[in-house]
Amino acid sequence: MRLRTSESVAVHGLFIAFGVVIAAFFPFLTIYLEDKGLRADQIGLALAAMAVVRVFLMPVWGHLADTRLGRRTALQLGAIGAATAAVAMAFAQEIAAVVVAGTLISTFMVATGPNVDAIALEYLGAERMADYGHIRGWESLSYAAGCLIFGAILQAAGLSWQMALYALAGVALIAWSMTVPRDRPKRSREHGRLGAVGAVFREAPRFWGFLAAILLLWTAFNAAWNFFSLRIADEGGGPLLIGIGTALGGLAEVPTMRASSSLQRRLGLRTVYLMGCGVYAVGFLLWGAVTDPTLLSLLTVLEGVAFGLMFTTGVVVVGRLLPPSLYATGNSVTGMVGFGIGPIIGAGIGGLVYEHAGPAALFVGASAVAVAAGVVAWFALSPPALSRPMRELPEVEAGAGPEPGLVP
Repeated sequence: MRLRTSESVAVHGLFIAFGVVIAAFFPFLTIYLEDKGLRADQIGLALAAMAVVRVFLMPVWGHLADTRLGRRTALQLGAIGAATAAVAMAFAQEIAAVVVAGTLISTFMVATGPNVDAIALEYLGAERMADYGHIRGWESLSYAAGCLIFGAILQAAGLSWQMALYALAGVALIAWSMTVPRDRPKRSREHGRLGAVGAVFREAPRFWGFLAAILLLWTAFNAAWNFFSLRIADEGGGPLLIGIGTALGGLAEVPTMRASSSLQRRLGLRTVYLMGCGVYAVGFLLWGAVTDPTLLSLLTVLEGVAFGLMFTTGVVVVGRLLPPSLYATGNSVTGMVGFGIGPIIGAGIGGLVYEHAGPAALFVGASAVAVAAGVVAWFALSPPALSRPMRELPEVEAGAGPEPGLVP
């Protein structure tokens, strides 16, 4: 029992540490790049370039984690590399150097998030998988606190300190990861063509439809979110106001993620996923209509609610579709589409739209794409294991794969 308690503390603490890492990077990246002299369209291209790297390397890191390195080792290598690349970004001055440093950060950053989630799914097991939201809520709480603290620091000391803060957060993540038990991948299993990535689609053909919904949703998200902080700044706000808004969004994630466990049991994964799409669509519309920077900052709470529903549900869908031996790869593939291809399209086109057509056109378009994502998800998540309330599904033993016949 002592070992289980120790493992619980280690896994929960891992999410807390990772939340601080995310808070140090994403909320302030757009205005950090603007501070370095990039225009909105150039920022969009830089973010798209970083996303291209994620597309190619996320499945590679997932395959290595599941078949060669283990989840903890892959997580640590990614955190070390990203922290080192952040130092290079801090000293980069020319646009080309900034883009190169950004792609290096992406090269290693993609090894962190999917493996944090894979470690959690393995820890929970099939019988407690719906409780993922309870653990993930701790990351949102530390993210909220980090956004507020980092926003205040950058407001007082200047945006040039962002990468130093991110590197320090990465060092803290590496240190805490040592408390997580080391896992050893089962190398005896032959995954066949394309390794673990190919095995994902052979195990769950339904994965293709789910990825289509993910692509639409996170394209809309990246088009809106990557330029939301820039919109606040253009309306007269600063890093502190952005930090307050993203902190509120992170705080909203905490109860939402905890509630998502009950919602999944009562309503099913499909319904909860559609609820998240709807909240995003409404939020994006309001971001385009409102001009007061303080009110814009407060409206970030809608992003927190939607993200809380979408992210927890998406991870559990992976857990229901795939066996435990493919958790890291499955999360990496969804991350590749959502946070790799999605930003290429969303950030790349979003920057051009924001610069030449204005913020209203960008956010209305993002809202429409979020609605389309909900439509695709309705059909993609139609099997009983995904659409029926989880409390009505047959019980499965810890470590078991997807229930036969439920997910075609």
